[in-house]
Amino acid sequence: MDEHITINKPSQILHNTLCEQLVQLGIQAHTARVLTCLHYHGASTSRDLQTKCNIRQPDVSIAINELREMNLIIHSAITQTNRGRPAHMYRLRYKLEQSLQPFMRLAQVRAQDILCGIDAINEIVGSISDEQISEPMEA
Repeated sequence: MDEHITINKPSQILHNTLCEQLVQLGIQAHTARVLTCLHYHGASTSRDLQTKCNIRQPDVSIAINELREMNLIIHSAITQTNRGRPAHMYRLRYKLEQSLQPFMRLAQVRAQDILCGIDAINEIVGSISDEQISEPMEA
């Protein structure tokens, strides 16, 4: 998944597994990769994240915006001598476990909604079954 991540093999396997699990929870893949990359590599520029995460710049920007909206990263401007767009350095605001909490809470809410939906379906099916038993079918 992340051939460009320069961490040791066991850590890379854990990184990939964590990203896959986060995606299973409903997190966008590029957001999961940027979040875990910032954990493993520390403060990084957008270009660093493109290289380390092996994702395109627009996907890095989308991930950074999502993480910023959730108040999970800190960004600071990098002073540049040349013209052009200002560069920023990004880092996680919290440790990884705390950074993952908002995503886990959202997944728990979605799971509860699914369970409530299953209960509602079972009630409806039960009502339909009871209705069919009490009313003889017309021939």
